[in-house]
Amino acid sequence: MKRGTLIALGAFAVLLVLVFATREPRVSVGVRKLESPKVEKARVTALELTGARSATLRKEAEGWKVMDPGKPDAKYAADEGLVTAVLDALGEVKHPDFVTDRAERLAEYELDDAKGLKLKVLQDGGPTVELVLGKTARNGGVYLREAGGNDVFAHRGRLDWTVRKEVKDWRKRQLVALKVEDLSELVVRSRDGESVTLKAGTGPGEWSLAEGTPAPAGFRFSSQAAQQLAQQLSGLYAQDFLEGEAAADSATGLADAHDTVEARLKDGRKVVVHLGREPEAKDGAGAVAARVEGDAQVYQLPVYAASQLRKRLADFRDLGLFRFEPSKVTRLKLQAGGAPVVVVKEGAEWKLSEPKKLPEGFEFEPSQVDAQLAWLKGLRGTRLVEGQIPDGQAGLASPAALVEVSVEGEPVHTLRLGREVPGAASGGKELYARSSVDALTYAVGDGVRARLAEGVGLFKRRPRPSFAGAGGIQGLESLPPEVRQKLEAQLRAAQ
Repeated sequence: MKRGTLIALGAFAVLLVLVFATREPRVSVGVRKLESPKVEKARVTALELTGARSATLRKEAEGWKVMDPGKPDAKYAADEGLVTAVLDALGEVKHPDFVTDRAERLAEYELDDAKGLKLKVLQDGGPTVELVLGKTARNGGVYLREAGGNDVFAHRGRLDWTVRKEVKDWRKRQLVALKVEDLSELVVRSRDGESVTLKAGTGPGEWSLAEGTPAPAGFRFSSQAAQQLAQQLSGLYAQDFLEGEAAADSATGLADAHDTVEARLKDGRKVVVHLGREPEAKDGAGAVAARVEGDAQVYQLPVYAASQLRKRLADFRDLGLFRFEPSKVTRLKLQAGGAPVVVVKEGAEWKLSEPKKLPEGFEFEPSQVDAQLAWLKGLRGTRLVEGQIPDGQAGLASPAALVEVSVEGEPVHTLRLGREVPGAASGGKELYARSSVDALTYAVGDGVRARLAEGVGLFKRRPRPSFAGAGGIQGLESLPPEVRQKLEAQLRAAQ
């Protein structure tokens, strides 16, 4: 290469370095900017939406309220999380892309008076911020401008969807504000007069029936069911609201005998939720009216949410079919229509004792024993079968499936599955079940028998993932062959 060419290239390189070292991060000369006043979250006292949406939100002593500008006397508690989201989104409006300053194009971007969404932010001791939001921008954001100006910008943030709401969409939907750990008692009262009081224990999730509660013979209380009720109550949200005549007690069923849930807190406060009549639809459609004592608002709950609160004593029955500690099990026997399968613990290792003859290619996986024990410990009946059902009638004398769990120093824990239970309410197939946990008869889904019928297959080694061909880990195919091979080898070794 000639010397002159080298000198020229060197000079060009020096100039290029100078350009990168001295250039501004953003070219600003001649570029239109959106210079809105700063929004200070702590100073904001109101948000006013007009135009495409109409809603007024004001910060009052007890919290944020929302109202229809045309009906300022009807105030509702607002979801403060939604207000915070708007204020955060306003802080993200920085350096939007300039589009045009031609006033005749405002209608095209839906930023005119006819279609624009006007947002006014009032601040105590601070400047008022006024923006107009238009249609969705090509980049997924929104077109916007300052009120009183024609400069159109495209903003990629979340401001548009945080403010484009109707009045009811701003309203607070959480019925009660309480924490499960703050509860001392729960009292559920049914419309037929039954009352059940649940007492919170000292530890998390510990519940018990109040002393003196009459219960059927053999009744086992489920602390887990009580904990689920507490969690459902603390996380209760409305799907909608009722107003006017539709909210009258005579229309919702709250004027008649109805179900209630009462929560008593450790600080002495009390929260009572009243549940209206169930909808006539049998497919779960519709909603249930609900009211919180001391709150005039009538809410609408999804049917499934209301059903989780309508409890009777029977709903707190423990339907668990086993009580054992998996780590202390020494032997497990399963039999469902075929040869028995037996695994025994020798020292710290599980060994397959029966059957002696195994399927071709079968490999025993000891960790599967722990998995099946965990499943059995959590096994529950779908319901209690009322009345005394003889073994012969239930098919339990010659069971369709049998489970035996041996624990050192304890009687053998057993489970027997029999014939199909007639008239299953769910429409699915249920089987009679009886275990050593008590003398009662339960129903279980046929899926339990089907799983036990897998026999020795429950304990087989599962195939390892393949790294070759179409089954390979996605993304490795783009790596150099030698790198991919090393990664695959390391992954295999780690299994």
